[in-house]
Amino acid sequence: MRALAEFVMRGRSHAVGATLVSTSLPLLNWLGTAIVSLVILRKGPLEGLMVLMWALIPLGIALYLVGDPSPVIAMLGTALLACVLRVTASWEVTLAIAVLVSGAGSLVFELSATEVLAAIVEWYLEYSRQLATELHQTGEPTFGEAKSAIMGFFAMGQAYAMLAFLVLARWWQSELYNPGGFGKEFRQLRMSPLLSAVLVFMMLICFAFDEYLGRWIPLLTVPLIIPALAFIHWLIGSRKLSGNWVFGFYMLLAVMFQVVYPLLASLALMDSWFDLRTRFQSKEV
Repeated sequence: MRALAEFVMRGRSHAVGATLVSTSLPLLNWLGTAIVSLVILRKGPLEGLMVLMWALIPLGIALYLVGDPSPVIAMLGTALLACVLRVTASWEVTLAIAVLVSGAGSLVFELSATEVLAAIVEWYLEYSRQLATELHQTGEPTFGEAKSAIMGFFAMGQAYAMLAFLVLARWWQSELYNPGGFGKEFRQLRMSPLLSAVLVFMMLICFAFDEYLGRWIPLLTVPLIIPALAFIHWLIGSRKLSGNWVFGFYMLLAVMFQVVYPLLASLALMDSWFDLRTRFQSKEV
C-alpha cells in the first residue's frame, strides 16, 4: 500500500492513472476514493479536484448502467471530508461534518435510487417474514418502517466508509511524510464536551420523535465511536501491550457488536466529559 501511495505522489498523471484503474473496477472503488483524498490532503483541494474529475468518469458510467449512486456519494463525500481535515487539521470537526455529509448523501440515494432502494426493502421484508415464521412470531414491519430503518443504517454505513477511506489516505500521508504521525494523531482524538452534549441532545430529539427522526440515531453515534476506538488504541499503547490486544478487541467488537457498540459510545462520552486519559496518567504518576 505504501508503494501505491509513493506511485500516486509522483505526479498528477500517476494519480489520475491509478484512480481511473481503481474506480473502473467495482471491488476497488474504495481505493480510488482514498487516492483522491490523499492528493487533497497533500497537495490541496485544487489538485485533488483535477484527479476527482477523472475519477468520476467511470463512476458516472457505472451509475448510468446500474443506477446505484452510492460510489459517487462516497467519492464526493470523502473528498469533502479530506478538504475539511486539510483546512482545519481537526478530526473532531471532520467527524461532525461527516454526519452532515452522510445524512445528505443518504437523502440523495433515497431520492435518486428509488428502484434499487425498493428492491432492498422488499428483500428485507421477505427476510423478516421468513425469520418471523421460523421463530413463530407475529407482526411484520411495514414498507415505510423497513425503508426508514434501512436508510438509517445506510447513512451510518456511508459515514463509516467515508471515514475509513479518509483514514487510509491520512495513514498514507503519514507514512510518506511523517512516519508514525498518524498513530499519535489518532490516539489523541477526543470529543469535546460541547459537541458530545450536542450529539446527546440530538439523539434525545430523535428518540422523542422516533416516527419521523428515528432513522438518524445510528448516524449520530458515529462521531462517538471513532473517539472511543482512539481511546482504546491509546490505552493499549500506553500500557505497552502487544498488537494482539488490538486484534482481540476488534474480534470482540465483531462477535458481540450489539453489546460492545453502545459501550463504546458510553466510553466516548465519559472520555469527553471527564478526560479519562489525563486521569489515568495522573494515577500512574
